[in-house]
Amino acid sequence: MASARSFRGTWSRPASFAALAGGVALCLGLLGLGGCVNLPSGGPFAEPPVDVTSPLAADIGKSNPATAPYPTFLSVPQRPQDIRPVTAWTRNIYNTLRLRRQMQAMEVLYPQELYGAEAFAKQAREQAATPILPSEAAAQTDKSNQFAKAQRDRAKAPSPVN
Repeated sequence: MASARSFRGTWSRPASFAALAGGVALCLGLLGLGGCVNLPSGGPFAEPPVDVTSPLAADIGKSNPATAPYPTFLSVPQRPQDIRPVTAWTRNIYNTLRLRRQMQAMEVLYPQELYGAEAFAKQAREQAATPILPSEAAAQTDKSNQFAKAQRDRAKAPSPVN
């Protein structure tokens, strides 16, 4: 015995009047909007009208598309000869994949490391860790002042602009 809630029920619920009325109103509205579309007199595939004020209007009127030459299959150009064949593309792809596998094998055999980075970091830590004594700081300042004075004495005045 089928229940009203089963998917294989022998009866279905009839659509309500409101749903039917809404569907009919929607269809009528869409038909009404379809009438608002302004198509050219000959339909969408008709020739567009020619602007008579255009300087090319006379030439357009003289042309007759029925007598114009249309291309044929014989007028299709030949295939260019300077195109790489598919085998060359395939060979290039396989070469690229081969090189990729080689690089992956090299990464496994020789893992990347920063050569000498640990020693450099250790040396930098040691240099940064040693504090400068006040007497050393004063000596460095005196040396800097002497060097600056020597450079000032050695400098020449710029030549005058002519």
